Amino acid sequence: MAVRVTIKDVAKQANVAISTASRVINNSGYVSEDTRQRVEEAIKRLGYVPNSIARSLKWKQTFSIGLIVSDIGNPFYAELAQAVERAARERGYSVLLTNTDSKAAQERDCVGVLAAKQVDGIIWYSPINEELVDEVMENSRATVVVITGKEGHLGHHTIRIDDQLGAFEAVNHLISLGHTRIGYIAEPSDPKFPQERMKGYRRALAEAGLEFDESLVVRGTYQEGSGRKAIKVLLGLEERPTAVFCANDLMAIEAMQYARGVGLRIPEDLAVVGFDNTKLACLHGIDLTTVAQPTYEMGREGAKLLISSITKPLSPRQLLLRPSLVVRRSCGQYLKEGQR
Repeated sequence: MAVRVTIKDVAKQANVAISTASRVINNSGYVSEDTRQRVEEAIKRLGYVPNSIARSLKWKQTFSIGLIVSDIGNPFYAELAQAVERAARERGYSVLLTNTDSKAAQERDCVGVLAAKQVDGIIWYSPINEELVDEVMENSRATVVVITGKEGHLGHHTIRIDDQLGAFEAVNHLISLGHTRIGYIAEPSDPKFPQERMKGYRRALAEAGLEFDESLVVRGTYQEGSGRKAIKVLLGLEERPTAVFCANDLMAIEAMQYARGVGLRIPEDLAVVGFDNTKLACLHGIDLTTVAQPTYEMGREGAKLLISSITKPLSPRQLLLRPSLVVRRSCGQYLKEGQR
């Protein structure tokens, strides 16, 4: 049988004290960059794997965190989960991923699963039931970081994305291209879902002197099939929109596919803009103009903040991240500029 490599072996290989090797492995306490590099090289050379059971007993932690998302089938959440997992792994933590399917009852089940696993903390993307966040913080030892598009209370760590700004810039861009009848495949109407993108849509219209038309708004679900159903309604209007803004990329791509299926050209007959900037958005043939959420930064900063707070309790912190518009061919900018 292979002999298990221990922390003593790592310390000896790096020519440091065991306590120093421990600080590097557990990401706790100060270690000079040169010393940290020597220990990390020793870990790689020896193939050292920390004994998670021993660590948990010593530190009274599981060195695991939970991640709650609403739809892992959406590429956006897969990219977010990847960023969280990478940042957590660098700090010696594993990640347990749970999926709510945008259902409040399932969200509570996810919390129950993570509580049973005794995770040290939870990164929670856009909670459906915000009271449940408070409940977890009051009745659990787990630290919580919430990632959301709307302003919340200051009782927990929050990473907020300026969704209203992103939607405003997307619709304003369509207006600058000459569109005055702009449809919106929107977020769910349930007040538990952030409505900031709707606010951004309406603000762009108002500032351009365009009247808000309720018939041009169709509520989606963010999930598969929603975009096709919504665009069918919009294209069935007596006076259909010439452009459509969608609350996420998945619905935008489905809208494009349906429009092409009924003989419309993108963007000549219908301009389309999404929200998220998933990896699918830049594929040839899709070339979706979209609002880029700083997905990697959201996941990385969420994991860093959570693990820092687990290691040393911090007062609630709020971080605001700005999205940005990425212009591709689906909105027709290149037509205006005379480019082919």
